[in-house]
Amino acid sequence: MTMRRGACPTLSAPMKTGDGLLARIAPAHGALTPEKLAGIAKAAGRHGNGILEVTARGKLQIRGLTAQSTPPFATEINALELGPVDGFAVEAGPLAPAQPLAERINAHVAERGYAALLAPKVSVTVDEGGALHLDAISADIKLVALGDGSWLIGLGGNGATAHWLGAGDERVAGDRALAILGLLAQTGGRARDFTQAETNALSAGLAPVKTHASRADAAPVGPFTMAAGESALGIALPFGQISAEALVALCEAVSDASEIRLAPRSGLLLIGLDGPRHDEVFQAAHTLGFVTDAHDPHLFIAACAGAPACASARFDAKALAAEAAAAGLPDGPFRLHLSACEKGCAQPAGPVVNLIAVEGGCTLSSVGTKPSERLRTFLIERGETLRAALLRKSG
Repeated sequence: MTMRRGACPTLSAPMKTGDGLLARIAPAHGALTPEKLAGIAKAAGRHGNGILEVTARGKLQIRGLTAQSTPPFATEINALELGPVDGFAVEAGPLAPAQPLAERINAHVAERGYAALLAPKVSVTVDEGGALHLDAISADIKLVALGDGSWLIGLGGNGATAHWLGAGDERVAGDRALAILGLLAQTGGRARDFTQAETNALSAGLAPVKTHASRADAAPVGPFTMAAGESALGIALPFGQISAEALVALCEAVSDASEIRLAPRSGLLLIGLDGPRHDEVFQAAHTLGFVTDAHDPHLFIAACAGAPACASARFDAKALAAEAAAAGLPDGPFRLHLSACEKGCAQPAGPVVNLIAVEGGCTLSSVGTKPSERLRTFLIERGETLRAALLRKSG
């Protein structure tokens, strides 16, 4: 169970954290049913510490595994027949059906053996748009449907920061994405490392697109309509975490759902429920601790794992997040980011206020917004209090 330096944790190579080993899995569209997701949660309760997470990118994490418990946990997950759950995979919008462009790229990477050659964390997004688009998700290669049959191609960023090469039809977009992946496999680098000359060469033959208006990041909570017309009900995990028991109970309450999809911003999409069931399911999910209100403060706070889950953490980020939400914060049109060390994990896109614990204190910064004096005072006072409490405990 060794990991390449900088690699993301997987089922076969979990990552050591402050609360044990962390495994991350990303089942493909259509792989999760209520029964199968309950199976994952039960296995997490037996072999981990009973805490599961859905990340900002919509990946499922299992915490608290050990060297001894990981092999039987992996055996149970494989027995659920979820298909590939780790390794390279194109990220697609949760409301869209399987996208031929994404399938073509995945097949090419597998055929060429690129997964072992690409740098850790190299990613590709294929975004058909809609209510739960992927503009906030950073990727080495971003492919965005323009609605006229053409695709916009960008490098090394999110919807606001990517370098847009231009646009082409599906075949051209796929060819260009495969060419970029080939270069990345040769160099072991990232798209952000391309020279201006390389970027200019990759733009050749594409229809020029100077800018792309980045869309507001939507919360994955509420009723949605799938691209094929099927209904979906979105709920979210508070600060990305939920207990195995609560997740099992949810799966039992929505056993009539045809599918459950993971969604960015720590969401779950419950697909195929009859409309009259929505209020009942929302109530059950709320009782179990899930977020069911699109305006809930929990959805506008991004917190890293924090102490004790992360050995590098200088405060309990989840506890501070809960306090902030209870206080009705954040108090403006921005996200609040809480990071218990300098690595800045869980950094969201868009306007944000950051509280980051560093050696000797906490720093407060903002991007695209200005925090109120109330928020500044709350964050500094509570951040320092929790930091000091952890120091006393560890000392």
